[in-house]
Amino acid sequence: MALREVLAQIQRLEDLPALAGELGFAPTWHELLHESRTALIGRRASCCCFGVERADAEGAARALARSLAARGQPAVVVALDPAARRLAVSAAAEDFPTVRISLASPSVLEIGVLERAALEADPTGAGLALGWARVLASEAVGARFFRQFRETLTSFTLELAPQVPRADRHALALLQLTRVLFLYFVQAKGWLDGRPTFLIDELDRCLARGRSVHRHLLQPLFFGTLNRPAPARSAAVRRFGAIPFLNGGLFEPHALERRWSGSLGNGPWREAFDKLFERFQFTLGTAAGPGIAPDMLGRVFEGVMDPDERRQSGSFYTPSDLVDALVEEALATWLAPALAVSEPRARRLLFDPDPGALRLLRGITVLDPAAGSGAFLLGALRALVRARTGAGESRTCATRDVLARNLFGVDLNPAAIRLAELRLWLEVIETEPGGRGRDVAPLPNLDQMVRQGDSLIEPSLTPWTAAPGTTAALAALRREVSGASGAAKRVLVRKLREEELAVARRTLLAHGERIDERLKELISGSRSPTLFGERATLDRRGAAELTDLRAARRRIRGLSRRLERAAEVPWFHYGAQFGDVMANGGFDLVVGNPPWVRGEAIAPEIRSALRARYRWFQGGGRTRGFANAPDLSIAFLERSLELVRPGGTIALLVPAKLSTATYATRARADLTARTTLCVVADLRGDARAAFEATVYPCALIAARRAPAPRHRVRTGLSADAPTIPQDHLDGEPWILSAKLVSDALRASAACHPTVGERFPCHLGVKTGANAVFLDPTGPIEPALLRRALRGRDVSPFQISPRRRLLWTHDARGAVLRILPPLAADYLAGHAKTLGARRDYTGGPRWAVFRTEAAASPSRVVWADLARELAAAPLTADHGPDVIPLNSCYVLVAPDDETAVRLAAWLNSASIRALARARANPAASGFCRFNAATVAALPCPDLVLTDPSFELIAREALAGRLDQAALDLVATKFLESPSDGRSDAGPSR
Repeated sequence: MALREVLAQIQRLEDLPALAGELGFAPTWHELLHESRTALIGRRASCCCFGVERADAEGAARALARSLAARGQPAVVVALDPAARRLAVSAAAEDFPTVRISLASPSVLEIGVLERAALEADPTGAGLALGWARVLASEAVGARFFRQFRETLTSFTLELAPQVPRADRHALALLQLTRVLFLYFVQAKGWLDGRPTFLIDELDRCLARGRSVHRHLLQPLFFGTLNRPAPARSAAVRRFGAIPFLNGGLFEPHALERRWSGSLGNGPWREAFDKLFERFQFTLGTAAGPGIAPDMLGRVFEGVMDPDERRQSGSFYTPSDLVDALVEEALATWLAPALAVSEPRARRLLFDPDPGALRLLRGITVLDPAAGSGAFLLGALRALVRARTGAGESRTCATRDVLARNLFGVDLNPAAIRLAELRLWLEVIETEPGGRGRDVAPLPNLDQMVRQGDSLIEPSLTPWTAAPGTTAALAALRREVSGASGAAKRVLVRKLREEELAVARRTLLAHGERIDERLKELISGSRSPTLFGERATLDRRGAAELTDLRAARRRIRGLSRRLERAAEVPWFHYGAQFGDVMANGGFDLVVGNPPWVRGEAIAPEIRSALRARYRWFQGGGRTRGFANAPDLSIAFLERSLELVRPGGTIALLVPAKLSTATYATRARADLTARTTLCVVADLRGDARAAFEATVYPCALIAARRAPAPRHRVRTGLSADAPTIPQDHLDGEPWILSAKLVSDALRASAACHPTVGERFPCHLGVKTGANAVFLDPTGPIEPALLRRALRGRDVSPFQISPRRRLLWTHDARGAVLRILPPLAADYLAGHAKTLGARRDYTGGPRWAVFRTEAAASPSRVVWADLARELAAAPLTADHGPDVIPLNSCYVLVAPDDETAVRLAAWLNSASIRALARARANPAASGFCRFNAATVAALPCPDLVLTDPSFELIAREALAGRLDQAALDLVATKFLESPSDGRSDAGPSR
């Protein structure tokens, strides 16, 4: 059982042993004193896990941990506050650290701390308790810092002028806070005049003089000191003492500050210092205790980006362990063929490179096309620096050189770009040796390598890249800009922008010339006489191409006019800003966790542009079926293959459902035919993959080259993960589980018709306004009330509906044109809500949608979301009283006998295994058993004709299920061939 589900089920002390089991202890139960509500709930080695039930859970956990430590008992304490639905977890070691966890809605941070603590593997009780204490101490501080940072950010956002747009206020507030946060790390390095309390001392001095913190302290410090060499500073700011010249974009006025006043009063700044910055200890390197270290900031930054925009864009924090594993595997995959060595050998060369490997790694180009706050850029930086330091190079020099040469990032969100830069700058500071701050080299300028832009939608629908041999100056200028400052930097930036503009003009001109040449070919061909002397005409395909080319030429000419008027490229485009890389064929490695956004959540105009631009985003290419709209990540997947050079590697985290979803059929077919799939790993069981997205990730690593004969694909991120032959994969769902399941699916598909070929499947009824239709308040005519069946109400052979549904349709599913008076009065009060529903397109406002599931007397129903497929028949005995909702799927059967047989078939162990192998994975161990999944399952003739099977099914329906007998018969049916696939049963 998943940890989140176990937490949700905890109501009292007696429920805690199940949690202890999830946390790595052997569950037990020994109540110590009934009156004290304290019990021993688990053991592991000599470490005990105790449970206690108290209103003050946090105080109780800490007190019991202290008492146990005094007696020398290694222990973990879990305290429950049942009224507040909250846990507190403490450890009897190292000052009894305690974390709080919500049972009703635990955050990803709270789930993460329990999962990390549960991974502690010390075999001794004392070591185990100490490991728990360290995890709890670090996470408790991290969680408190996250909460306080978010509260301060909200306070700053509200304090800024209301006429400033909310998104800009949020970005300005985040900019101000991250600057000061950065300086606390610089202060921890000892670079602010050598004073460990420099910032708070200067704040107190400013307040004591009655001056403005923003105007008289922070602005002079940011813009008059940190971004200027010491000789260029005014006398007014020299009073700060020995402050390093840090350069970099962080301490330059931002475009938002030029547009709006970002000034804040002394009150908000005093609160920020008192409640946030001075409450925590900041340390460089990885935190081993209660300090705030740079490695914590990824989770914090992703959490404080605009929540609405973050969820709408599908952007989520990626745990660093998962980033490191994916980056390492990707580098090894790229390095192995380049050096003609095995992947295990290439993996070792990442830590101890030979001259050949070092040469390749020095020149590699790595791109994250959806960089977010920089997790994958940081992971790649660390991996490349580690390889170079393994060869004896200085870590400081290697870090700066990798940032200047090897890493490229793009993101649509400007706040994300700024946060990515900050994380990379902190890595530079961490690698610098100790000493006086004034001796530190300026931070590298990152804004030429990490760019704001849209990786998917380009100014031209047809992709165009820079011509080879025309972009040699770009790379050299970028490297010069990286280390420049002051007037020299401004000159170099201007030269770089001019060169980017020149590249864009040449590239666009070349692209236009290619279009013109093709237009001439088409037009000339249409005017040439045929062999019989007749004038040739364009066929439909040629005419369509002619129309498209003329439209493309108009776009190119419009873009060319914009470039001629511009002083720099007025948009982001890989062929311009990164033209040198694209002229060489693309990037060597494309890595990242692109946004996961459901197709329905993408704006219609963006969906149209993506369909026009990306072949894979058009869906599975089927004329009928059960496909949903494509996920945004599939467009990023196709774009990544365009951006990587031939022989290069892509390594992305994508939703695991891409391996099974119907809309990804075309993508899977192209990937298996055109690339070498190195890793396709469903990470639902990987503790490193616990992040806040609602579906599981899949790690996909592929090389842009044709697969070798008999190539095998690893199904896990570890080197010893199981493998499957790539030639067993195609556009159909990728079955990444055991070979036995894969073989069974192939064999059954060849021998038997499918469920979908025999019977129609539908999603259940959608109301679009459950608050109106479910359990209606007020008097309603009884004839219009039905039992609403949800997915959670379905179990094998049984249903237990608990809600009432206002049913405004007849037995055939047709909407009632006139309602009885009580229902009419009730719904009239909700007319606005009913008319605003997304699916409503006219007619009576009380109509609901997809009523096919309610119109048949004989049906089979199963839950959309479940851990295993569980089906129940709805027969004539139920009558029209039961209406399955859209958390259920419904198969329409011709009669009750068939419905009962099919329910038994779907509940057999073999079919459940096949269904789970094909289903889209969801969070917490669940799967989505949609219509496409069940429709693809085999349905042998004997399911519908064998007399003994009907007897087993009827017994199960009566509550006397013999699962062993059912499974045995189902196995025999799968092994016996059907008479035929076309006339073996009822057709659709």
